[in-house]
Amino acid sequence: MKSLTCHQVAAKTLRLGTLLGILLPGIALADLPADCYDPMATPVYPSTAEIPSVTPQPTAVRFLNMATFGAMPRDVNHLSKMTLPEWINEQYRMDASCHLAALNQTQNNNQRENRMEIWFRHAVTAPDQLRQRVAFALSEIFVVSDVGSGIPTNAMAVYYDILVRNAFGNFRDILERVTLSPAMGRYLSMLHNQKANRKLGIRADENYAREVMQLFTIGLVQLSPSGVPLLQGGNTIPTYSQTDVENSAKTLTGWSFGNSWSFFDGDDWRIGMKPFEGYHDRTLKTILDNIVIPEKGLAAADLKILLDTLFNHPNVGPFIGRRLIQRLVTSNPSPDYIRRVARKFDDNGKGVRGDMKAVIKAVLLDPEALEGTRANVNFGKLREPLLVLTHLWRAFDGHSADGTIRYYYPDSSIGQAPLSAPSVFNFFRPDFAPSGTIKNRGFFAPEFQLVNDANNTRFYNELFGLINWRYKGNPYTNPFDILININNLKTRARSPTDLVAYLNLILTGNKLPADVKTVLINYVRSIAYISYPEKGVNRALEALYLVMSSPHYLIQR
Repeated sequence: MKSLTCHQVAAKTLRLGTLLGILLPGIALADLPADCYDPMATPVYPSTAEIPSVTPQPTAVRFLNMATFGAMPRDVNHLSKMTLPEWINEQYRMDASCHLAALNQTQNNNQRENRMEIWFRHAVTAPDQLRQRVAFALSEIFVVSDVGSGIPTNAMAVYYDILVRNAFGNFRDILERVTLSPAMGRYLSMLHNQKANRKLGIRADENYAREVMQLFTIGLVQLSPSGVPLLQGGNTIPTYSQTDVENSAKTLTGWSFGNSWSFFDGDDWRIGMKPFEGYHDRTLKTILDNIVIPEKGLAAADLKILLDTLFNHPNVGPFIGRRLIQRLVTSNPSPDYIRRVARKFDDNGKGVRGDMKAVIKAVLLDPEALEGTRANVNFGKLREPLLVLTHLWRAFDGHSADGTIRYYYPDSSIGQAPLSAPSVFNFFRPDFAPSGTIKNRGFFAPEFQLVNDANNTRFYNELFGLINWRYKGNPYTNPFDILININNLKTRARSPTDLVAYLNLILTGNKLPADVKTVLINYVRSIAYISYPEKGVNRALEALYLVMSSPHYLIQR
């Protein structure tokens, strides 16, 4: 695939949006995607005012651990000088750090290792942290994966940029752009999906039709505004039937690559799919809630009816709201928390439905999110393996000698990699509950689906190695290793109390229990301060690993 600069990608998107508005009036995109930063420019971080603190540092750390890829000293200091809503608004004003534009600057934009490096670099160093973090959350809802799909690496970057650039737009636009993405089209079989032809043994593919309802919008059962399943005669009420799936599948026929001259050619993954009416089912179709799609309709107009119907379904607010809460904040939000987020999805206060800025604020600024266990004793979530590593490298300035973050095979080392889930159900399901107390009490712990003996062993071994061997000053590293900077920790290691207090602050927001701090301080004190290889190193590394491998850190509370 030919490389495009960031500005060319933006210009091409703008021209395409204008062209679609003229040629496909049935498809209406409300918000243009965010502009991209120049991938060759040095990242620009907001300046920090020299004023007294407004937000306490522990509060800033805890908030940044939900809203970014992990709290880091610079961001903690910056946020402490403003309120949480002010920080969010500042993030909303930033351009996007786009993945394809950066990938195109590498020697091979179709090499998976390069995509991984770009993803980690953006997760760890990009100024637009909230956008990147929300995009990652969306990628675990609107799942596309390179595992067994045959989707090229550069096409995966194009897809991820849909989520990055539209993260602060409208959910209706995200839904449409995801639907028309050729990567999603390949992954869930909408690309080259044809109307039925009995003679040729062809029937409309139901894959995307089913998943866009089950996983992306309305779920399996009807919900109250608080996300609680509605009951009829003691049973849950299905949101859709097999007939709805079949008729939606017919509605989704007739789409091919955006640069196709005929239905079965084309190869441009950068632009949305376009319709070929000869392959579209133009019969009358009835979908959810007896919505009629008239016969002889064009593919774009039929698609609009389907997506509008899904978007306006009352389930979407609580369904998507709960998913975002789980990915960013806590695994078991209260019904009231879900209701408050769903209310903002339904109406941002200005009569607009699906405003992601309003939804994100509702998720992150809800009293339950801010007060944690004080508001909900069941508050908390297990940190995903990827988020542990990004936090390590953000908090301690981890990077290779050339500024890159060359962590090529996270799926092998920690059991998780971006856009590499084993199925459309992500690495873990939102309603997963491990056997035992959590399941018996009716709670959920999605990320625990990754937890088993094999994954635990390789994760802890990898974390140990990344901390104890990959630090600046270790003479046995190479220029390609990602090295953390422990100079601050070495200085603090003279006082075990000071060292533990700092790690407690920057990693957990002061969530370590008092008895754990006491045990850790005593253990660190037992390690000689003056020892090989230099003063404070062993104390710093031991303390850092013990905090980051402890349940008091791994459970985000």
